[in-house]
Amino acid sequence: MITIKKHPIIGAETLGKSHKLRELSDIVLMHHERFDGKGYPISKAGADIPIGARIIEICDSIDAITSNRCYRKAHNFDYCYEEIEKNLGKMYDPIVGIDVLDNWDEITSVVNR
Repeated sequence: MITIKKHPIIGAETLGKSHKLRELSDIVLMHHERFDGKGYPISKAGADIPIGARIIEICDSIDAITSNRCYRKAHNFDYCYEEIEKNLGKMYDPIVGIDVLDNWDEITSVVNR
């Protein structure tokens, strides 16, 4: 496994040492799992991924898509919306994803503040 893909495991292990934050460790561990089971680090799918991790996956994607990276410029929110829409049921939980898309204007207005 490449180093960058180890961050969910490291984060989960760190949270697992805390009595107050231990219950969040599975959310951190699985926030890069995909709804279709093709994610990492353990290839969980669908309802086997905690709902918190399914929500964080979309939030993380919005941030990643709309942020500048060393290898590309940030994409706009229209492009981001389309990416989420076309990956419902693949990367993203379709129910969570539809809720995000149905509330897109409100979500992006908060992000733009």
